[in-house]
Amino acid sequence: MTGLGQIPLWQGAGKKNMGEDAPSVEVLSHAARYLHGRPPSADVVVLESADALMPFRAEIDALAASATDRNVQFEATTLSAAMEHLQNKGDVRVALLWSEAGGAGRRLLIGLVPYLVSRGHYGAPFPVWRVWQHIHSFIGTPLMRQGYEQQALRRFLSFANARGAALVEFPLFEAEGAFGKALHEVMQADGISFRETDRHERAFLKSDLDEEAYLSAHIRKKKRKEFNRLWNRLAELGPLEFRTHDGGDNPDEWTAAFLALEARGWKGQRGTAMKMRPNERFWFEEICRAARRDGTLHCSELLLDGKPLAMLTSFRSGRGVFTFKIAFDEDYSRYSPGTLLMLKAIGAFLRDERVDWVDSCAVPGHPMIDHIWAERRTMSSMLVTTGHRFSAPLASWVASAKRMEATARAKLRVLYDRLQGARHEQAD
Repeated sequence: MTGLGQIPLWQGAGKKNMGEDAPSVEVLSHAARYLHGRPPSADVVVLESADALMPFRAEIDALAASATDRNVQFEATTLSAAMEHLQNKGDVRVALLWSEAGGAGRRLLIGLVPYLVSRGHYGAPFPVWRVWQHIHSFIGTPLMRQGYEQQALRRFLSFANARGAALVEFPLFEAEGAFGKALHEVMQADGISFRETDRHERAFLKSDLDEEAYLSAHIRKKKRKEFNRLWNRLAELGPLEFRTHDGGDNPDEWTAAFLALEARGWKGQRGTAMKMRPNERFWFEEICRAARRDGTLHCSELLLDGKPLAMLTSFRSGRGVFTFKIAFDEDYSRYSPGTLLMLKAIGAFLRDERVDWVDSCAVPGHPMIDHIWAERRTMSSMLVTTGHRFSAPLASWVASAKRMEATARAKLRVLYDRLQGARHEQAD
């Protein structure tokens, strides 16, 4: 993880240019306000609820399929479910960004940005616009149509600027992806200053090697022997099986089993298991059910005598996979069932002809996955200034506050890991 104290501040010369005049905006609170059959007449359509998103589902999914950077969390089903179950007081908005009108007034959806407007951000009284991250967010890259990234980004920044945003925050996007490249190019071309508030790497799987060659290349022989020993010891207790599937005929059975397994562990003891929080449980059940229907649910499990010892829920997006949540039976923690599951998953993913890459979605420096998946994806978070008179000093203030917060969190995490030891090594 890059030291936050070394993050650059780039100042463009001259007055900031937000790239275009203030865009026209249409706000929809509910689907009933959508005028069927009429192409959008505005540059930006703002959706205020999950219901308002419904008429645009097909266009959003087409946008997601066309985007170079994949983000399963902003696809229609998952975004709608999150807005329905994981936001507070209906504060989240979704900006649909449209191209200029073509023949017959038709517009093309070129971008989607779920955002939240807050005041009092680190004590500052000015409005800060942030790409929305809910409690289970693992990526915040906006959806932007391939070839239209700069146009869509300028449209959103102009929209935020016209509405009085003092800062725009883009958290947790792929630094080397199409969006990250477009963001830097737009800021440099338009003289927009920024602060990168975080840059870290997380475990990633992308290889042309087969399972055996991959493990040999990236895991020490002594460690491989230890994992084989743990597998053999487990197998002495009963039939041991690793399997993958798409949720089966009844995905509700998978989600129920997963939620129960998670709740029996340390998350259940702390009261943070999804099963114990109705809104999170409903959300998880809904996105798994929809993913099974759409053919994008990926389930992996380690079974002992038919009983799940570890379970991994993942979601396909294009030719990629996001590994979302892992749960394991802590009664068998001495056998490291979560680690054994992830080791077996390497071969399953590498053999899958539909998969080019797998994002672990793990925190930086994860004590388990970082040691068995060799590749890395670089993630970045950025504060972008606007035409607001206090934007530049606010960016410096918020960046400093985030730096101090990150340092404190890192120290607390080290202390927590030391206290917990190996017990939670496999936790997600």
